[in-house]
Amino acid sequence: MAKQNKRTRIVCTLGPASSHPSILEKMMKAGMNVARLNFSHATHKDHARVIRLVRATARKVGEHIPIIGDLQGPKIRLGVLPDEGVVLKTGGVIILSTALKTYKGDALPVTYTGLHKDVKKGERFLIDDGLLELRVEKVIGTSIHAKVITGGKVTSHKGMNFPDSVLRVSAITKKDKADAIFAVEQGVDWMALSFVTNAKDVLALKRLIQKQTPKGQTPARVIVKIEKPAAIENFDSILEAADGVMVARGDLGIEIDAEDVPIRQKEMIEKCRRAGKPVVVATQMMDSMIRNPRPTRAEVSDVANAVFDHTDGVMLSGESATGDYPLATVKMMAKIVMEAENSVYDDVALELADGEDSQLSAARAIKLLSMDGAIHGVIASHELAPWSERALTMHPEIPLYIATKDARVARQVSMHWSAVPFVMKIQKESTFIRAAIANLKKQKLIKKGARLVVVTGHLYGDGIDLVTVE
Repeated sequence: MAKQNKRTRIVCTLGPASSHPSILEKMMKAGMNVARLNFSHATHKDHARVIRLVRATARKVGEHIPIIGDLQGPKIRLGVLPDEGVVLKTGGVIILSTALKTYKGDALPVTYTGLHKDVKKGERFLIDDGLLELRVEKVIGTSIHAKVITGGKVTSHKGMNFPDSVLRVSAITKKDKADAIFAVEQGVDWMALSFVTNAKDVLALKRLIQKQTPKGQTPARVIVKIEKPAAIENFDSILEAADGVMVARGDLGIEIDAEDVPIRQKEMIEKCRRAGKPVVVATQMMDSMIRNPRPTRAEVSDVANAVFDHTDGVMLSGESATGDYPLATVKMMAKIVMEAENSVYDDVALELADGEDSQLSAARAIKLLSMDGAIHGVIASHELAPWSERALTMHPEIPLYIATKDARVARQVSMHWSAVPFVMKIQKESTFIRAAIANLKKQKLIKKGARLVVVTGHLYGDGIDLVTVE
């Protein structure tokens, strides 16, 4: 199975199961395209070691592997509870306190100290990935009295979700700022922003990244995680501000009705595709392979359907970070992706581009040429035509060979579906075609006789330039 024939990216979260040179190299060769570091876990020292490992292994296998630093965000949790946990009985009333850090009396501590100011009578909240449901009865001072709708046992630090409430909490916490500065220092290529609610959150992180990035270096790009109802409501403005999107179905499936998630997934992927910004589908895609050597049929369908939705990437979390079968999971996901891509259900309808801007019209022309077999790929210059990342918006089944000024940009660009970045430090429009073809031939990425569309510093109003490799 040739890795370069797979157009959809596989994002692998790295952890104890995968942070070893031999297993990571095998994962990259099997189809891993992107490394994700979850800053909710481990120390900066641990992450720095993994970053060095990813860079060294990527050089060894000859791949541009971007690293995503995933910021924890304002995840609200319970505080410290007794080791044996606390049982919340269905129908009972309990108290949550924002003034406590540890369990005291019968009050459960909550990490967000302003929660009592934000929740109102009748609003629901959920604990432990939605397994327990409670409803606010009244608020007295820093104490929230809540009725237990669905009970069970809770233990320390379990996460909480508030689908009915508008919380006045910043998407970038003190920990996130420290993690973001660390990520910039380490040269992380993308930063994932958790629990986004509006475009201001995105712009705030971009300002922080820009401030910390040394002059002359390319700043990390921002991929937003859509997990809140407010993010769906403000999605268009968030997408405009962001560089990419992650459909984070874990918390999203708790914050909104679970049956609504597939619809929102399709809507967001379509908007991202048309905008030419990479989108990744995440959470529980191959969850059973954390424990088992084979996925469920439902998981296979989930991955395939994400490809049919035209996502740029599919993501593994615990499967690759802590699971028993990280390599087998990557191999299986790659097989599913390739089978889906080779089916008729992966095609983008051409009529979607009608009446759109000139860049999307160029993408439509490229799609038509690829369908007729007139071209075998696209060569583009990121420096001369930054818009060229949109060249494959219509998902023609051909590679986008995109020249970048340095390896950092190459890694960022490689998040895109079907992108094959390569580094050319000098890019002049007058010599670009000849130099780019020589570079690609040297890497054995193209052969004599291949017909290619060329995208450089301008849009082609009278057609698209074509070249044949000699």
